[in-house]
Amino acid sequence: MANDASSKITEQYQNFLNPVLKANKLSAANLEALVNFQMNSLQSYIDLAMSRMKAAADINDPISLQAFLTDQAQSIGNLHQKFLGDTKALADLMARFKTEFDKLVQESLPK
Repeated sequence: MANDASSKITEQYQNFLNPVLKANKLSAANLEALVNFQMNSLQSYIDLAMSRMKAAADINDPISLQAFLTDQAQSIGNLHQKFLGDTKALADLMARFKTEFDKLVQESLPK
């Protein structure tokens, strides 16, 4: 009898704990994906900024200034496209997280 009660309590505890554990794993996996995304984006923005600073440091006459300004306009266009792509990728990442979490909630609801 005591063994049945203990077994029942353990089962109830597991039924309660399993959704929490799944939610923690999902959150950890999505946080890792978000951090990786942010670190990769940050590195590419840093690389772009450093290349533009080096290009600016190489200006030594009107011709190199004109070349820099032309490249700068193109770089701004590329930066804009990258920013739009990163914004979409981030929105997709968040939408995926929400979908996965909503699915987890639905699975965890009593039937």
